[in-house]
Amino acid sequence: VDSRLHAARSATSQGEDQAQAWVTLEKIRYLLQALSSDTSVESWTEGTDQLLSHGLNSKAAERKQASCTDAVLLASQRLIQAAYLSFSASADRGQLASSLFAVLCVLEAGIKQNDDGFILKIYAIRLYLLLSCYDRARALFDSLNVKSIQLDTHSYLINGQGMALGCFTPDLDLCYTGVGFYDRVHMKVTEHLDAAYMQGTYSNVLDFIEFGSNLRHSVQRECTHRCALRGEGFEPGCADDVLAKWAEADVVSIEHTEESLAKLHDNRDIKAMSLLAPQDLIPYNLEVLTRPTPLPGTQWIQMYSLIPQIIHHIVTTDTEALETKARSLLLTVSEAGDLLSAQDKMLACGINQIATLYTRASDSQQSFNNQLDDLLATIRQGLSQDIASQEVTTLEAISSTLLRDITTATEIYTYAITACYALESQRAPSARAVRQAFMKLRKEALQRMAVLRSLANGYVRGAIDEHWVGANVGFSGPIFECLSSKRKSVIDSVAKNCFNGWIRSIKNLVVQWEQCS
Repeated sequence: VDSRLHAARSATSQGEDQAQAWVTLEKIRYLLQALSSDTSVESWTEGTDQLLSHGLNSKAAERKQASCTDAVLLASQRLIQAAYLSFSASADRGQLASSLFAVLCVLEAGIKQNDDGFILKIYAIRLYLLLSCYDRARALFDSLNVKSIQLDTHSYLINGQGMALGCFTPDLDLCYTGVGFYDRVHMKVTEHLDAAYMQGTYSNVLDFIEFGSNLRHSVQRECTHRCALRGEGFEPGCADDVLAKWAEADVVSIEHTEESLAKLHDNRDIKAMSLLAPQDLIPYNLEVLTRPTPLPGTQWIQMYSLIPQIIHHIVTTDTEALETKARSLLLTVSEAGDLLSAQDKMLACGINQIATLYTRASDSQQSFNNQLDDLLATIRQGLSQDIASQEVTTLEAISSTLLRDITTATEIYTYAITACYALESQRAPSARAVRQAFMKLRKEALQRMAVLRSLANGYVRGAIDEHWVGANVGFSGPIFECLSSKRKSVIDSVAKNCFNGWIRSIKNLVVQWEQCS
């Protein structure tokens, strides 16, 4: 392959067929490097400058030829792989974020040139979410124009990510769209079956039955429903409204057993990212490497099925059922291992502590106080990530897990307030102490959010220019050099997208804490 690449590169000016032949050879080189477990960053970045030059700065690029979009995509894939080989350790999180930002600039340049670049947009969605930026990721997903059956195969890219980053309402709206799709499809399949029998086209019956069964038992259908339930938990309301909502919640229909979970069918199209290496080569599987959180599976579905049931049993004072579901939640999380994110596990811990706090409301004061302290400590854990008043420290924290941790703490607190309402409605002697502790915690959280917002406004935008763009050295330097002067606006645009996304998440989190009064 190497012996043919030079000649193929030289022939790209002769026409689109020759350019496509060169890109195909580059794809084969990518595959061979993955199969040979190549860990050399230099070999993975080799040739990316030529791919970007052809994809963004050539006459072919001006004509928007297909080989140019392919070249930008392939260069991006190589650069992502190189970034993870260079900065895989947690200590290198800041450098990884800086590198992914540079790749985002390449992807956005390609999207600007070809707005129909479906796969370019999917990779950009993944990288924005890795940098904790929901707004632009959501806008790109909307531009994919995903409809009908594609909601079952592609909505996993974005569903639930907004709720993990403080953007509750837009994510909930998207989940409602998915819920509506599954409801409509169920009706449509029934209509098609009726028509098949009436028209005597019996050969279609089995196809319709299989299609309907796959969607009815779809993993993504269950995930979409659970995300919608999760989002509804964030909706504000007075104590009476919140208690009524949870008391009337239908928690029977969302219960799962091992048998029902085993019947679920995974229709999600993880091959949509145009992977060039076998999926079982995990260190070279970009779909796995770029996941912002583990791909939701049966353990995730079970966890987010149990949480609404636990809150329902708290509100309806069904202590026996509450204890049973709380034990199931702990067992589910312990068996899930790495299939749940750190934030999922923190949330499960908080929910279990809320359940225990409720059941110990009539215990001795010391026992109850200890449990209350444990719950408050868990929430503070999500809020207590230190941020010094320094540009680079704030930038690294906010582009990493900071917003996800704060959102998880916010979610636990929202559920805890519901338990407080329940204790008050049941005239529990401990209710007053719980309310006072929660109000003190709320004040602390709002103060911390104000500091975070001030730091973000004061430092982060400038820190992007200085530490991610202005340094222009190491991994990112050659990438920015490949972007011609007319595309410098793309770099500013990506920086603005990141900054605005973070600020939006912080503002939403402030509002959520203010509403939990």
